[in-house]
Amino acid sequence: MFFLFNRSDVASAFKKKQIEVDVDGQSVPVSIHRNKQARRLILRLDPISGGARLTLPSYVPLAEGLEFIQQQEGWLKRRLGKVPERVPFEDGAVIPMLGDDYTIRHMRSIRGAVWVEGDELFVAGLPEHVSRRVQDWLKKEAKSRLTDLAHEKAQQLGVKVGRVTVRDTRSRWGSCAYDGSLNFSWRMLLTPPFVVDFIVAHEVAHIIERNHGPGFHKLVNELTASADQAEAWLAVHGSGLHRYG
Repeated sequence: MFFLFNRSDVASAFKKKQIEVDVDGQSVPVSIHRNKQARRLILRLDPISGGARLTLPSYVPLAEGLEFIQQQEGWLKRRLGKVPERVPFEDGAVIPMLGDDYTIRHMRSIRGAVWVEGDELFVAGLPEHVSRRVQDWLKKEAKSRLTDLAHEKAQQLGVKVGRVTVRDTRSRWGSCAYDGSLNFSWRMLLTPPFVVDFIVAHEVAHIIERNHGPGFHKLVNELTASADQAEAWLAVHGSGLHRYG
């Protein structure tokens, strides 16, 4: 491993709060963070971005942190080897959607947007617009489907859903505000239907039960029969969904 900057320019590295290291020819960004509560140096890999995060106790010099990163070369290499390869939204890419796989087909000569035929997702327009158009279409499709399902499940409980939004969240697949507004990750559209059903049921149940006590789980099980199966699927495949796009 070597650092992709002058090792003598430690102050500049800390000021930028990010450095880059080379791991077997792969450039890996490492963000640097000070934490007064930390008692030791911590290096974590973000499987979504492919970068790493170095946490330094307030009393540890940055130079010592850089040495620590170098000592962890083997660990970084092993962890990077387990990160799923990214799948950009481009012509020929295969993406999952609601339990089926679809191949992206770019149709430059045709005017229009995005549409599905069989197991293919057609995208019109210039090549540089393909990725954005696919993601915009997935967001729109996710919002439509999730909104309908949320209202359907809310009706089962006799409650009302507030605003439904979709974002590209990292830490949660969904959330419920106190006014009944729901927020979901558009990447839910990349999961099988039983996973979508569970996540929506989970957030709708929170309109009544704000915690995760027995009453909450009872409501979830009234709204879906796939809780255990969906949680098991997400534990194995959930983080891998962030490699798409």
